[in-house]
This record gives sequence, C-alpha cells and structure tokens, in this order.
Amino acid sequence: MKAISIWQPHASLLMSGLHKPYETRSWKPWKNLIGQRIWIHAGKATDDLEEMMEYLCDRADGGPLDHAWEAYCSALKQMGFNHLKEMPRGCLLGTAVLAGFLPTEKMVDPGYFGNFGTGRFAWHFVEHERLETPILFMGKQGFFEVPENVIAGVATV
Repeated sequence: MKAISIWQPHASLLMSGLHKPYETRSWKPWKNLIGQRIWIHAGKATDDLEEMMEYLCDRADGGPLDHAWEAYCSALKQMGFNHLKEMPRGCLLGTAVLAGFLPTEKMVDPGYFGNFGTGRFAWHFVEHERLETPILFMGKQGFFEVPENVIAGVATV
C-alpha cells in the first residue's frame, strides 16, 4: 500500500479525523490514488515543531496567541499532547482514504492547518483508521510503498 510522509504536527492532526481534513501540497496527487486508502507517515523532520516551540516559548510572558497558534494549541491538547516533543515521528500513524483534491484558491474556509497559498492543492482525506501503536518506519519524499509484512496484524482504533 502507498504511503505519504507528513511533518508533525500535521500528520497527527490529519489522523485525528477531526482537526485537519486537508493536506496541502504544491502538486496534485496521482489520479490512481483518488479513492484509495493510504498510509500516513509522521516524518522525522522537526522544522514545523521547532517553529511552533519557538513561537510558543516567545509567548511564555503570557502574551496572547494569534488565532492560528491558538487553534494549533487547542487541537493538540484535545488530542492528548501536553508537549510537542511527545508527538510521534518517523513512524506510520494509520491510514486514510484520499477522497479527492482541489486548488486551494477554490476553498472558502480552509482553516489554519496547512499552507493554503496560491498555486497549491488541498488533498481531502476521509475514513481515518489510526493505529493503536505507531510503527517505526523510514519515510521518503512523495509517495512510497509500505511492504505488507510491516503492517501484518496491526490493530487500529
């Protein structure tokens, strides 16, 4: 089965099934993957997490968060993450069906979780199935294959 690697916190937000219905990319997904179940991999990259930590640490003085950061913090707390360092990285989190995509310019209210800038595409994911325990696995750029023996007998929630 195909997989795609997504940086944290976006991978966990997507797999929540509630907070992030769209993954944004600069390219369209392959046509043959529309309607297919795809593994969601949490990448090892820490760039987005470090940016969030830096911003939140700057707000340690009690200053107000802007709406985007407030939304991130609220969603992550709802998911049970007390600290960004707790987020799983370098592992498979579960699967979701790639229902379709559209140019970000056509979105009315895309929300905060993604780069919805001009010229990008919002991939819509549905039917999320999270793993009870993430599976350590090396991700790659673009789509990549997850061998059947890696996922044999795993339990979802």
